[in-house]
Amino acid sequence: MPDKILNLFKIKVLSEVCKTNSYRIASKNLYITPSAVSKIIKSLEAEWNLQLVQSTGNSIKVTPQANQLAGLATDILQAGTNFAEQLSVLNGHNSTAALQIGSGGSHSKIIMNKLLEFFERSFPKLEYDVVTNNSAEILNLVEKGELDCGIVSGIVPDHVDKELIYNDNISLYAYHKHPLASATVSLKDITYPICLREKGSSTRFYVEQFLFENHIQLQNTKQTGKNDELTDHLCKTQDALQFISDFYYRNSNWNKEYVKIQCSEVLIPISVYFITRKNFPFLKLRKHMRSGAFQEEFLAP
Repeated sequence: MPDKILNLFKIKVLSEVCKTNSYRIASKNLYITPSAVSKIIKSLEAEWNLQLVQSTGNSIKVTPQANQLAGLATDILQAGTNFAEQLSVLNGHNSTAALQIGSGGSHSKIIMNKLLEFFERSFPKLEYDVVTNNSAEILNLVEKGELDCGIVSGIVPDHVDKELIYNDNISLYAYHKHPLASATVSLKDITYPICLREKGSSTRFYVEQFLFENHIQLQNTKQTGKNDELTDHLCKTQDALQFISDFYYRNSNWNKEYVKIQCSEVLIPISVYFITRKNFPFLKLRKHMRSGAFQEEFLAP
């Protein structure tokens, strides 16, 4: 037994069965038939002389021994992935490494665009795929290893590898013809509609946290989510306002027609991070993100 080479696909099947407690769901996740899953589990039981699954009528239940092995299976599968990726990097003259990168929300759009320009200039053979979503979902995908890295804003747990890109603030903005455009106001007294992004957005999270901590109840909110066109329409036709990060405002088209509302009690700090999954193989990229050159190039107006 110690001399046998473990079949990584069979290990993956065991891992999925332990996660789902279901041949049917495991088969769906693995794109094979339930009977194929059952046969593989039975072959492992015979090979290892160990019961992995108990049948309970129309359902199954994995054994404690199987659950113990499942923890090790995760490490084995990750090691297999790391081996393949490192081999791809070492064989770079024969194959092209591919980077799976996520962009979370409006805060990261400007940085992401500049980052992709840097990729094409500094790593001409690097292929990449970009996934866009809110910061919470991008963080989740990086933690699960489904993305190599990402740019997100907001709170990033300590166990996630991260590099601080910049600290920013969220402010209240309005169309330049808004009645409050040149006034100094209190957020508590504003009766005009205020647009809010989708749940999971770091902007939305920080705004709601700020409102809660300061005991402020907005009198009129509009749920516009990611729809910038709807937000723009409401701001121009109904005198709505919106929360935007100052950095994104300065580097986006919003600065052409929108102005910051002077609202002294609104000071909502937010940070933007470059995050990477465990065993991130693109070490040159991570090193560059830490450098002073990055700050000068990417954060320049």
